[in-house]
Amino acid sequence: MTLEDLKPSQVKEIIRSEFRQLPETHWIQNLRHPSYHLRQPIPILIKRADGTVTATYDDVELCGMGDSVKAAMSDLCEKIVARYEGLGRSAAKSQEYKFLKQIIQEVEPPAWQELKQLYKERLEKIPYVQEGYIKINGKDADVIIVISEYSVDRIKQLARIDLEINKKFRPLFFHVEYERSKEHLDLNDFERFYQTCP
Repeated sequence: MTLEDLKPSQVKEIIRSEFRQLPETHWIQNLRHPSYHLRQPIPILIKRADGTVTATYDDVELCGMGDSVKAAMSDLCEKIVARYEGLGRSAAKSQEYKFLKQIIQEVEPPAWQELKQLYKERLEKIPYVQEGYIKINGKDADVIIVISEYSVDRIKQLARIDLEINKKFRPLFFHVEYERSKEHLDLNDFERFYQTCP
């Protein structure tokens, strides 16, 4: 069958089919994450093949996949956040991390704001202070434990870190201030938590 034998509707369908195979550029406005916002929209390349959609962010060479554009974009957003957090935990900050830092803005979730407000009013009024040490993400750090209103589980949830009290007496509620031990500790998440507590 030659092109001359095709009906106009068939020609249109062939053209549409070819266009559907071409990459599309979409712009995403946010990373679909409560703690991270985009400072500006970023371009994402969308490709379709064999029922699978691929969303690619070329600037950091990451791609997400799914059975729809929405699913592929969500997968890509998760990978961008994971890459940003992984690079942020590294002692030597790479050029890629500095680039991501320019486009990603960290946002305090409501739970953090609630915690700041609570401690701002009450921390100085708590009389009981007990020295000890704690394991943060499995590593030792010198600390001062201050009994406070928030439970261990609540603080672990808010700080997103693994806390282990190394004491016979485990306080039900506490706030932690720490000094770095001589060994290098990867405490980025914990520092973020501590800085929210005046």
